[in-house]
Amino acid sequence: NADQAQMNKARTIQDFLAFSARIDADMASMHDDLVQGASTYLIGELDREAKAWGQAHLYHDKFDGNNYILDAGYTTDGIGYWLNRELGWAYTPQDFQSVVDDENDEFFNLKMMEADYHDKTPYNQPHATDKQLINHYHVSGTVIVVSMVEQAMRFYQNGKLVNSFYVTLGRVERPVLPGHWTVQDRKSPDLFKSSDPPGSPYWYPDTPIHYAILYHWGGFFIHDAWWRATFGPGTQFPHEDAAGTDSFNGSGSHGCINMQEDQAGWVWDHTDWNTQILVY
Repeated sequence: NADQAQMNKARTIQDFLAFSARIDADMASMHDDLVQGASTYLIGELDREAKAWGQAHLYHDKFDGNNYILDAGYTTDGIGYWLNRELGWAYTPQDFQSVVDDENDEFFNLKMMEADYHDKTPYNQPHATDKQLINHYHVSGTVIVVSMVEQAMRFYQNGKLVNSFYVTLGRVERPVLPGHWTVQDRKSPDLFKSSDPPGSPYWYPDTPIHYAILYHWGGFFIHDAWWRATFGPGTQFPHEDAAGTDSFNGSGSHGCINMQEDQAGWVWDHTDWNTQILVY
């Protein structure tokens, strides 16, 4: 091949330096191709691994008699959709490497979620997986950690757990997004408007919200859900709400992190634009 021919013809130091430079360029090009291929492969692999684990650890819903996966946020219905969008915008080798880095972070988060599933520590106590996430992402100060399997939020300040809450996260088909997020917007009050048309099972009327913290563009908020009375494990699936079940409180959210109004107010008062959010 051309590389072999150039090496055979090399006689001077300049010839060998030129050959070395060509090899470096070829290796760099190969690396770029591998990274681009990996960025596509890993999205599918994350979806496959999440679905396999989910099917092996199904949640049986006594309310409707159906079984549900607990880790839908890691599938292409959740973060996989957004990774695919990020991949679609990638152009340079650095862009594709960024996608791979994000994918590897999601694999780490998935492993933490799987470990949390087997951890019987009460939701209102520090968790080993929380600490591993905080260390992995090198975050400090005010950190909100949200557990998908526990449907719980833990609020850390400088590494110390200072508060905890039960929450309601996204339903299987519109799950919460796992990952390391920062505050994108803060509104108090706000008015939520449905992006789905009337007649859709996901439509809702214009809804006043007291406290809204955007954690991911596309309408993913931490916010009060004053229409709910029941929060915590299982509320991301069809369930009976203590306030009287209807189409708006009888299942999980549309990807948001729902909280009791007074607890959402506490979180609002104790957070700012620098707050770090970890969902797993």
